[in-house]
Amino acid sequence: MPRVKPQLFWQGRQKLGLNAAKLLPVCRTLESTANELRWIKQHVAETPSIIPFGARVWKLCDRRGKGLPLAYVLGNQPFGDLEIKCQPGVLIPRTETESYTIHISNILRRSLSSSRTNSDPDQHQSLNILDLCTGTGCIPLLLYAQLSRSLPFRSLNVVGVDISQKAINLSWQNLQHNMRAHRFPPPSSPTDQSHPQRSLHFHKADIFSPTSLDPILSTPSISTTSSSTGTGEWDLLTSNPPYISSSGFARSTSRSVRNWEPKLALVPPVERVDLHQKHFYDHYYPDNEILLQTVQYQEEDVFYARLLEIARTYRPKRVLMEVGDMEQAKRVVGMVLGDGTLGGLYFGNGDGRTKEEHEKGPGAGAVQIWRDDLVGFEEYEEVLDVGTAGVDGQKQTVVVKGHPEGHGRSVYLRRIGVVDEV
Repeated sequence: MPRVKPQLFWQGRQKLGLNAAKLLPVCRTLESTANELRWIKQHVAETPSIIPFGARVWKLCDRRGKGLPLAYVLGNQPFGDLEIKCQPGVLIPRTETESYTIHISNILRRSLSSSRTNSDPDQHQSLNILDLCTGTGCIPLLLYAQLSRSLPFRSLNVVGVDISQKAINLSWQNLQHNMRAHRFPPPSSPTDQSHPQRSLHFHKADIFSPTSLDPILSTPSISTTSSSTGTGEWDLLTSNPPYISSSGFARSTSRSVRNWEPKLALVPPVERVDLHQKHFYDHYYPDNEILLQTVQYQEEDVFYARLLEIARTYRPKRVLMEVGDMEQAKRVVGMVLGDGTLGGLYFGNGDGRTKEEHEKGPGAGAVQIWRDDLVGFEEYEEVLDVGTAGVDGQKQTVVVKGHPEGHGRSVYLRRIGVVDEV
């Protein structure tokens, strides 16, 4: 990275004051420095303290100048309509994650509103959502916030799971923080039958451990009473798992990420890679020579193999997994298409079709790649050739959605028989 020119420091001090010299090495431009300085001052003004205003601003600018991410300096990060508390040791929410979370929320709202309108208008629906590797809880919290106000569910059950107790504690803090700010209605008591039931829970569990995870996966319901149980299946499984290789973490991530954000949330542990990679090949794909030839399974893909095991077993209606780039998205798609069970659940006869062709056959499965910029480009789609499969070497394609210049950011699966209103 090139050094900041001395002239820029002089201009910063002239226009923005002495604090600019602290921020410029990490902000790199005057515009970015001015924005961060404004946010720091606003944060200090909104959090009263006996320490003088100027001294607090100086201290926070000094911490930021040493490379501490701004979300850790301020202690929070906007995420949709929510304010997510951030602490070192828990991954900071990204805008790309926010984009696809809002997009899937809109899909759910439109689809469920349409199904309710087309059926019994008095029939309250149930909706069960599970987020694995939840971190700050940003994904389940935003889904809960957007869905709890918009549709008259009989029950809305949202669950977040993470292996880190620090992450689980922070998720509960974020629930309370946003609830006190009236950004969404509070979860209801299971014994209160006067209103639609709303539940939001966070659990500590290792997704590679069936002993700790299966009890959560097996019970998508917010009540033990027969009158208010859920549908008995997960409507949506989401996950932003660790997906960066050890070499990629050292080579391609920023210094701020390497020095301050938790490696556990970004890089799959070596022991998981070694054990699960062999399990993935030997147990689920022993005879699939085509998959072994076309899918170059990488160490950073290990969490997707486990997530797809879960999808194979529990058959959620929709699955949405964040990925690192388009190449990783293609590998994950290859895992799905190379598995007979998953392909039958989510791909069917193929999804390399345009929106107009989909309208002729609602209920077809979907295996899609979403780019990292969906806002304003929800309707844009292109067909991507992902290779051949089967003894006849049939060509397989999937739909890619989002800004045409965006990076591959998530893989979306929709079970056959489930309809999305887009």
